[in-house]
Amino acid sequence: MIKVLVVDDDKLVRKGLISVMPWQDFEMEVIGEANNGAKALEFLDNHEVDLLLTDLEMPVMSGMELMRLVRERHPEVYIAVLTLHQDFEYIQEAIRLGAIDYIAKVQLEKERFEEVLGRIHRRITEQEGRLRKLRILPGASSPDESFATDRGYALLSVVRDPEQGAVVEWAVRHAEHFAELGRQVLFFTLGGGEKEEEGLDELVRLASADAGWTLIRLKGIQGRMPAEVHDQVRRYCEGEFFYEYDPAVKVMDRSLSALVQSVNPVNDDLTLTVMAQWLSPGWIYREGLFQANLQELKELRLPQAELSGRLYVLADRLDQLAGKTGTTRIRLPAPLNSWFEVVAWFDGVRKQLREEWGRAPYSPEVVQSVMTAVSMLHEELGQPVTAADIARRVSMSRSYFSQCFKEIVGTNFNAYLRRIRLDQAKHYLRNTTKTVLWIAQHVGYEDEKYFSRSFREYTGLLPSEYRNQSDLDRKG
Repeated sequence: MIKVLVVDDDKLVRKGLISVMPWQDFEMEVIGEANNGAKALEFLDNHEVDLLLTDLEMPVMSGMELMRLVRERHPEVYIAVLTLHQDFEYIQEAIRLGAIDYIAKVQLEKERFEEVLGRIHRRITEQEGRLRKLRILPGASSPDESFATDRGYALLSVVRDPEQGAVVEWAVRHAEHFAELGRQVLFFTLGGGEKEEEGLDELVRLASADAGWTLIRLKGIQGRMPAEVHDQVRRYCEGEFFYEYDPAVKVMDRSLSALVQSVNPVNDDLTLTVMAQWLSPGWIYREGLFQANLQELKELRLPQAELSGRLYVLADRLDQLAGKTGTTRIRLPAPLNSWFEVVAWFDGVRKQLREEWGRAPYSPEVVQSVMTAVSMLHEELGQPVTAADIARRVSMSRSYFSQCFKEIVGTNFNAYLRRIRLDQAKHYLRNTTKTVLWIAQHVGYEDEKYFSRSFREYTGLLPSEYRNQSDLDRKG
């Protein structure tokens, strides 16, 4: 049973999560709750917890700071984060800190409970599978002896639970040293000499015929300890193999030194820049830009888990933009097993957005300009933007831009801008202790009184009343 701790400073959110979500259906049990990071850390220090589900913006200790401390003090705990759509770079930072999943609170409001918990359960199960202890089969050579042969073989699969096909059965039967390094990673040696040469053709033939496995012929293992070789093979399978996998290539030659060199550190700043490029809709219509974005993303060589996490964030943001013009939701399938599948997903999203936006009675260039404008509004929420300014920046006349915006987005420019600003203000009031003046300025209002009047028209409450009501809801 997966033991869960729920952390959110909003009592209604906590109680809703605990009471409504089908925890038992996914082998989960909520054993505790906390309203800030400090209390959560105290609970973790005194209880065994498998999964921490935490909000990011909380008083006393934020979710981000909580994550950093949990990584240091309780690295075995899995973390999933709760937040809002707008925090694109913020959520990417959470993924970098080790969050296995990202949950937008609007997903919970739309009662996607089974989808959310199912996704988290799959991720924990997958990572547990990759972290299983090394299993050496009976009859294998001692793991305390270095390899006498210079050549080893790895059978790798991009399928989470590949069938034990004929090539695996042959390897088990003929191997001198055989180790299962995970559900998708097998490593063995054949002992060298004429016997190995005679069996190699049969091994290649079986690997070529088996759709579930790719055979890696690995050189340079002589004198290396099994644990070292196993670790490099496992890391290769979980990293570079994800990008190198080609369903048409069933046998690959690699050296151990090349596997070591293929592991590159993640450049966080560059990653944020590359991911942000997908929020500008130019790639939807321009093939050259689409291919360039794909290549830059591939060259980052993000670990598979981190790439999936960042794509979940991106899918939510793209879904937010697409939701203004269409009804088909953008979702990331779980799991994406190779770069081939990543490309296929992006291609599918591209076609989906073209179809959705193509329903408007405007050219692709006009739709692209309007959706670029929508992205600008979300990214520059605290700036004093106007329809005329945005129209100029997307190279459209003021009047034509306003007409197109209303028909494509579904509401006029000023109403849309007012709504997203005041929604963000509600978020600040509920989740921070910032002053009303600070909040007004950070959602684009220079005059605090005008902001308060607009907020009351939108919610029925003054900002201070809204905050007080939110505090009462948490304590109630």
